[in-house]
Amino acid sequence: MTAQETIVKQKKKTEKKQPAKKELKEVTGRKLEEGVTFLPVRETYKVVEEYWVTEPYSKVKIVEIPELGGQRAYYAQEVNLTREERRAVDKLIDILSIELEPPASFDVDLKQHILDEARRLAEKYKGAVHVPKGSWGKILYYIERDLVGYGPIETLMRDYKLEDISCDGVDKPIHVWHRDYESIPTNVVFKDRDSLREFIVKLAHMSGKHISAAFPIVDAMLPGRHRLAATYGEEVSPKGSTFTIRKFRERPFSITELIESGNIDSWTAAYLWMVIENKMTVMVIGATAAGKTTFLNAITNFFKPGFKVVTIEETPELNLPHENWVQLTSRESYGLGAAKVGEITLYDLVRLSLRYRPDYIIVGEVRGAEAFVLFQAMATGHGGMSTMHADSLWAAIRRLTSPPMNVAPAYIPALNVATYVERTLLPDGKVGRRLRNLWEVEDHEKYREIVRWDPVSDKHAIVGSSVHLATLASRTGKSVEEVMEEIDRRRTVLEWLKMKGVKETNEVFIWVNRYYINPKEVYERAKRELETLKLKPTPPTVIPLPREEVVIEIPAVARSSRQNPEIISRLRSLPVAVKARRGEAPPLSRESLSVLKVVAELGGQADRDMVYRRLSIPHGMLSKALSELVRRGYAEASLFYSETGQKLLYKLTPEGKRLLETL
Repeated sequence: MTAQETIVKQKKKTEKKQPAKKELKEVTGRKLEEGVTFLPVRETYKVVEEYWVTEPYSKVKIVEIPELGGQRAYYAQEVNLTREERRAVDKLIDILSIELEPPASFDVDLKQHILDEARRLAEKYKGAVHVPKGSWGKILYYIERDLVGYGPIETLMRDYKLEDISCDGVDKPIHVWHRDYESIPTNVVFKDRDSLREFIVKLAHMSGKHISAAFPIVDAMLPGRHRLAATYGEEVSPKGSTFTIRKFRERPFSITELIESGNIDSWTAAYLWMVIENKMTVMVIGATAAGKTTFLNAITNFFKPGFKVVTIEETPELNLPHENWVQLTSRESYGLGAAKVGEITLYDLVRLSLRYRPDYIIVGEVRGAEAFVLFQAMATGHGGMSTMHADSLWAAIRRLTSPPMNVAPAYIPALNVATYVERTLLPDGKVGRRLRNLWEVEDHEKYREIVRWDPVSDKHAIVGSSVHLATLASRTGKSVEEVMEEIDRRRTVLEWLKMKGVKETNEVFIWVNRYYINPKEVYERAKRELETLKLKPTPPTVIPLPREEVVIEIPAVARSSRQNPEIISRLRSLPVAVKARRGEAPPLSRESLSVLKVVAELGGQADRDMVYRRLSIPHGMLSKALSELVRRGYAEASLFYSETGQKLLYKLTPEGKRLLETL
């Protein structure tokens, strides 16, 4: 017997049993009128956890059901009303619906205004509305719950531990996704179709949308920015009306919270900080509910204060602390027939955003023609961020280069960094969200893995050398070593913020801004306070993967990897990089060739000081030569940590060795 069958069976038994005359006063009449049943906790159930949601009016019990082998369920319990209290609530709601005065301004809290009005009208009509002594708290709770709240699911909506609330139809328990217990059934059951339909209409109206038999689907945003997806009647869902609410976290996760939870490590966060500062493009890949939007929102903490940001979404979910931020949302059409009168698509908004002269364009999720415009914008120098549903970088590239996105392979290098996030099982048996991989895109069909998460140790490791950091070094006139040292300084600042307990997004954003204005002062303070507490950030794990570079001949007629299953399988099997032959590259500079020869003479690998002692060329020229070797793929720059600190070790690649053989 399933959990659903057990709970429904219990519901039927509860309905058959008539309450005794003494018990009848404690039955909540409104619940029966709404067509919703709240199943009681049986004596045979074991209570695993119990906590208040709105003390002392609603609480939650997590129970184990012996009949189901100990399966857990979520039982919401609200304070019961006597008949007298129920009548007072009903009368006050009726009076409020007629005589409620609008608030004086838009700045007034709506819920507080309604509660104040309820007190005023109860005093005005105290002859008709008798409020029992000591019952005001319960009455106001139910007025707020039924008039401006979510009625029978108010406890679920107020529970901060829930992420999703899902109703699959009549006579089926509502299911929730609990942060500690994952997907579990509840004791809340809609018992007739009309009640469920009315409730879904109420949800649609709360979101400012319409739902009916003519328009039986709604995708909207509820007050509090919770996301609603619902179907009405049997038009598209044969078993009846359904709804799912994805709850919005009022306080978004900051980057320090993601570091603390293990979602991302501090080195990778500092790397992304450098990337975002220099307007490089980032795509977050993952499955549904993997935490893509949460991760994307967190890394926006790294925006420079002067950046102009435009976000484009179907349902607004992003919550940026940035001031210079334009938020755009699409609009669907309710026109009948083929004509989409009044529709505003993501494609339209991405085109419009280019007129805003943005530093960064963020598309909440790319899945259509808007991807083509976004990649064109990124190719012309605009910073870009987006999320995409895919299970790997290769799957994402295939989606991008296929209809309806139709991004030309030549535009794929406009995407600089791709991250894959996943909701996965952790070593301790719990479920968590992790950044599983981070890749750099060098070219179409040439991808370099930089960071990988180890599911055994629950640690992130640097597994490859970065070509984009060498590009940044060349662009800013710095050496690769200086760029890596800057990442290490920012990593120290992030570890310090985590240690200080700076978790609020706005606070993290303020400290990031301070670092942009005076980096030396912030870094020195962070370093000093960490040393005072004798806390030294643990060096990042560095596990270089064996570099395997394969040259693949791509037929001129079918260059797209999606047309060649063999190429796809080989791409997936390579840990670091795949290079497609695209023609002759320009020759190396004389200084770079000299450095290449010295590294070869030193056994194929050497650090900067070793090369400098051999050549004695100016530091600026040496930095430029090393950056060019890394950028062109003739050498790899790998992090190496010792007692004296971090160093970069330059190692010849197979391509660098082949070049030396031809000299």
